Amino acid sequence: MGSSLRLGKILGIEIRLHYSWFIIFALVTMFFYTDFQAAEYSVSVSLAMGLVSSLLIFLSVVAHELAHSVVAIRSGIPVRSITLFVLGGVASIAKEADRPKTEILMAMAGPACSLTIGLASGAAWFATGGHLSEATAFHSVLFWMAVLNLQLGVFNLLPGFPMDGGRVLRSILWQRTRDYRRATHIASIAGQAIGWAIAGVGVVIAVTYLVRGPATAEVIADALFSGGYLVLLGWFLSSIAASSYRQVAWREAMKGITASSAMVSDFRTIPPGMSLMELVRDYIQPNRSRSFVVATDGRLQGVVNIENIRKVPQSRWDMTTAASVMTPVNKVITATPEEEGVSIAEKMEEHRLDGIPVLRDGVVVGLVTRNSLARVMQMRAQFGTR
Repeated sequence: MGSSLRLGKILGIEIRLHYSWFIIFALVTMFFYTDFQAAEYSVSVSLAMGLVSSLLIFLSVVAHELAHSVVAIRSGIPVRSITLFVLGGVASIAKEADRPKTEILMAMAGPACSLTIGLASGAAWFATGGHLSEATAFHSVLFWMAVLNLQLGVFNLLPGFPMDGGRVLRSILWQRTRDYRRATHIASIAGQAIGWAIAGVGVVIAVTYLVRGPATAEVIADALFSGGYLVLLGWFLSSIAASSYRQVAWREAMKGITASSAMVSDFRTIPPGMSLMELVRDYIQPNRSRSFVVATDGRLQGVVNIENIRKVPQSRWDMTTAASVMTPVNKVITATPEEEGVSIAEKMEEHRLDGIPVLRDGVVVGLVTRNSLARVMQMRAQFGTR
């Protein structure tokens, strides 16, 4: 997921904040602030507890995704990152589970974690006197931690993609039909139905707010917050459910494609000593290419692209070499001839690349580009080959 901030790593997994997260963080903080104000706490205490409560809730979301990730890693599935965004969190894994049992374990780990946090928070709230009249702001935080984590756990058990319950449904169907694509299609349809149902509930709630009395600014705000969020959530879930099936269909279409079958061999390399002026004049402008492989006697030295060149003032292009601005070989994303097309496409998407050099024993033997992958897939579709 692009446009995100890197916070650090937990258990070797990168934690990111999508910029949209700040929107929901502000809204949730305001919700808690209003709740504490209604309980007659001071402005400073209400604001502080609102911030603390929001952070704890989002830490719970991270814990939910980490639970998925730990099971995935133990099953041999690498996890690239966890990203928090406006509607929750998502773990980016390198590949899907290869067995129904593995996917069920991965799917159930998240809700189990959320339900455990919710029950533990509820028990702590009761044991420390949260149900008594002497309850403090601390007890309110525990109460909301219990309620929201239990809601998160139960909600994710809904039997439709992309919720965890939908993954369990797909696993069961996969186990019975032995058809991963068909199982995904059914779980995707269920997810779309659930998504639109949630959006419908949101519309009903919003309309109810608006028709039950004068449409004051407060009523409109309540309608947008209560109903609007559900409409947004439902639309998002339905969209993800539909795209999940398209993703599976795409992976199926990519089966059998390797770097060697998709790479182009007539690409041009440039020597490390070429000036940027020569590169732009003789290579980039005539070919409209955005990146070039820098090599000596066929051995990869690095990659230079338009972004590298733009960092150098044009007045210095004549005296600046490709080697001085290129991304060095130890930082270049590469592929082997046997690497699967799906893996290469995911690398391109993750690192926003237009092409990836294919190496055999350090020698560049080809270049896989987005266009070359698309051409191979188009040919396979036309001739019905696999």
